[in-house]
Parts: sequence; C-alpha cells; structure tokens
Amino acid sequence: MDPEIASRPIFLFTHPRTASNLLMKMLRDHPGLGIIEYPFVDTYYYGKESLTLRDNDRMRSAKKRLHDHPALCQTFQAAFDQLEQTIQSTHATGRIPFIKEHAFTLVRPEVISQNLGRDIPPRTTPRVIARALPTAADQAALDGNPTVLPTQFLLGVTPVFLIRHPALVFESILRVSGPTMGARVDDEEFLVDASLRWLRLLHDWFARGGASANGGVRRPIVLNADEVMARPTVVQKLCERLRVDPGDVCFQWDPVAPSVLEAQGSYHQHFFSTIQTSSGVQLDKHSAPDGRPLDLDAMAESWQEAHGSDAAAALRSFVAAAMPDYEYLSQFELQLES
Repeated sequence: MDPEIASRPIFLFTHPRTASNLLMKMLRDHPGLGIIEYPFVDTYYYGKESLTLRDNDRMRSAKKRLHDHPALCQTFQAAFDQLEQTIQSTHATGRIPFIKEHAFTLVRPEVISQNLGRDIPPRTTPRVIARALPTAADQAALDGNPTVLPTQFLLGVTPVFLIRHPALVFESILRVSGPTMGARVDDEEFLVDASLRWLRLLHDWFARGGASANGGVRRPIVLNADEVMARPTVVQKLCERLRVDPGDVCFQWDPVAPSVLEAQGSYHQHFFSTIQTSSGVQLDKHSAPDGRPLDLDAMAESWQEAHGSDAAAALRSFVAAAMPDYEYLSQFELQLES
C-alpha cells in the first residue's frame, strides 16, 4: 500500500448513542492513533452558524452561556481550520489521526430538508474551504458531496461508519437529550436525531467512488455496535483493515472513580455514564443479549412507562421508518468471519 494512503486520517462517522464511546475507549490508547473527537458538534449546536433545529429555553440559555467561549462558539470554517491543524500536529508525532464525529452535524442543511420531506426553518449552508486548495472551495454542491466539508478533504480520509439498531439508538437519544437539551419527540431536531439517513447518504457518496478516486479504500468500512459487543475482537479486524497494530486494542479498563463522576456536569453524566462506570465490553447493551431477536413490543412497553404513550408511539414509528437504512448499511458491516 502507498505510504501516503496508509497514513491518511481515519474518519469515523457516527450517530448519537451508537456505542461510539465504547469503540473509542477500545482505541483511545492505541500508540499508532491520534484521537480527535467531535471537532464540529459544538459548532453545530452552539456556534455562530448553528444548524440545529432545536430551539427551546435550555438551548437558548446554553448558546448565550457559550457565546463568550471562542473555542465553542465559532464558525464551521474555524472548526475546520482547527481540525486541519490538529491533523498536521498528529501526523508530526508519527501517528494516524482518528477523527470521530456524528454525521448529521456535517450534512448540508438543504440535504437534511430534502430528506425530511417537510418544511423546516431555512438555514444558511456554511461555507468551508480547505486552505491548501482554495480553488476547489465550492465543489461540494456540484459533486454530490452531502456535507459542508470540502470534497478534497473527504477524498483524503479513510471512511468508517458505525451503526446500531435504531430501537436502541432513538430511545437512548431521547433519554439523555431530554434532560440536557430539552429534546422532545415532537421537536424538529428529533426528526434528524431519529434517522440513520445521514450515515447512509455519506456512506453511499464514498461508495460511489468518492474515496477510490484518489486510490483509497474501495468501499467505506461499516462497523455494527452489536458486532463490537458480541465479538469485541472485530475491532482488531478493523485495525487490520486500517493498517494499524491490532494488538493495541484495549478490552479491559478501570471504571471512573465515583468522586470524579459526581463532580461532572449533567451533560457528561448523561452521555458518558455507561462507558465511565464500565470495566470492559458489556453484552447487555447488545440488541439481543440473550441470543433472541430484539423484542420491539417489550421495548415499546418500557418506552411507554418511561416517556408516555404518545412518545412511545412516536419512537416506534421512527424506528420502523429507519429500519430500511439500518438494514441497508448492515449488509456491508465488517464481521469476524468475513
């Protein structure tokens, strides 16, 4: 393999509550990787060009509070510039940059509108250019790139996608985003949350030739959280595909001390409690921990108890609508026997 291709940044495209924190825990201390997490999520929710459709008192208060923090309240261009600098500094240490971000935070507003199939408040698409290649600044809309990121940047990464059964994802989003962001099943942003379409769109853009145009991987790599939990050594196989040492994957760790957990803010406690209190991979988070197929009826009953009948019905509808995208992406997932 060309050394330039082997050292390309790896970009893990995720969705909230897909057990991405587990995967990152397994890879965080890998000496060959330089971890770069969430370079755009704060910009998406709270930045000067915020694209979130969630507008409530809690979100407005957070935006006001973060307004004086330039590192959080910034433009997409500033966030991208910072990412490029971090990639360069990571390469300088001899490590491969391993970037993780939720796919929907990068999708162009007009693409989200088209795929939601309904009228939503108009949002201006951020203009982001790669400083090294400014002449290609506005190619994204022309070549089908569904994101705000420059096409030439995406052509230079190795794409990996993490998926998980939507019945586990969507309710979990509501459970943690409700207390922290005021999320409701009937707010417009939850239409974005309760969809895996953004992963599929970006996956298919790469699969149509985006990555192979510059000699990269022939297909994007798809990893299923279920496979990670049931057969954790699949992460070693991922490393083999990425040309990094599979022997440095971590399978056991020490849980975070209770005193540290208590000192954390509400957001951190809600979103990271599972991984922080664990000491290794937990099979009970699998969609079928006892070997039987997922029981959606039983899950819906628990949703009704936790969130009420209307929210439970909405969640079930969202899950049904997302299954075609999930099943489509599942056919490409990396497995130990493949």
